[in-house]
Amino acid sequence: MPTSPTPAGDRRIILVTGATGNQGGAVVDALLDGGWAVRALTRDPAGARARALAARGVDVRAGDLADAGSLRPALAGAHGVFGVQNSRTAGLAGEVRQGRTLIDAAVAAGVRHLVQASVGGVDRVRGIPHFDTKWRIEQHLRDTALDWTILRPTTFTEVFTMRGASIGLSVMLAALGSDKPLQMVAVPDIGVFARLAFTRPEAYVGRAVELAGDELTVPRIAETLRGSGRRVRLARPPRALLRLMGPEARMLFWFGESGYAADIAALRREHPGLLTLRQWLDLPGRGAPAHRVG
Repeated sequence: MPTSPTPAGDRRIILVTGATGNQGGAVVDALLDGGWAVRALTRDPAGARARALAARGVDVRAGDLADAGSLRPALAGAHGVFGVQNSRTAGLAGEVRQGRTLIDAAVAAGVRHLVQASVGGVDRVRGIPHFDTKWRIEQHLRDTALDWTILRPTTFTEVFTMRGASIGLSVMLAALGSDKPLQMVAVPDIGVFARLAFTRPEAYVGRAVELAGDELTVPRIAETLRGSGRRVRLARPPRALLRLMGPEARMLFWFGESGYAADIAALRREHPGLLTLRQWLDLPGRGAPAHRVG
């Protein structure tokens, strides 16, 4: 059964995994803004990012998602957990192991509500390796007695401002063509939805929410980036070349075949500040970069 609503400013503890990374960091920001007590799990509590969190009042704890014993002290007394794993650092099997270990440790610790980061479309497509691992974690979570919420982000707006973005956009153009849009979400909004899930469990427990704040074709993405002072060059490689990219190329073909399906209008009713790509680019510190994207 869903928990009772949690008012903003409630000091119950939320343990955030991946707190020094993008999604976990966004969740920390949103929870602190909402007045929650935040505990951060990290393998390196002496690192610069962890020390910066501690300076903001976050309770930083050492722990390893693959080691249940190390998670027990961090989970003790926690009301909720935000879980996120990364197959790029843990490997595919390691990601599943981390997700299951965290979920089982949360159950053992008496945690009430676990918000799990997954990926958009994970329920509609198989054969994409990093989608399949997240699906397995989702299924494990559903089989527990925990109150759960699953957040399924679409493409991160942040990928369009990374080095090599022109190459990535050109690959996207080969996959989607000029007319099919791609859904995207700004990472800060993932944090807001995690906070909403903990604050309003009656509305979020038992839901898997696909997240997007904008939907643009690849040429419009490039135009928007240029409008913010970034140099973007688009080419259109032969679609057949996508098959040379290995198993993860299945995601690109899926983008062209069907792709993400977030209900952006409904999401904006829940979170009116949901960011478009242009709005995200216009945030303080998001202006024309010191280095150009090429």
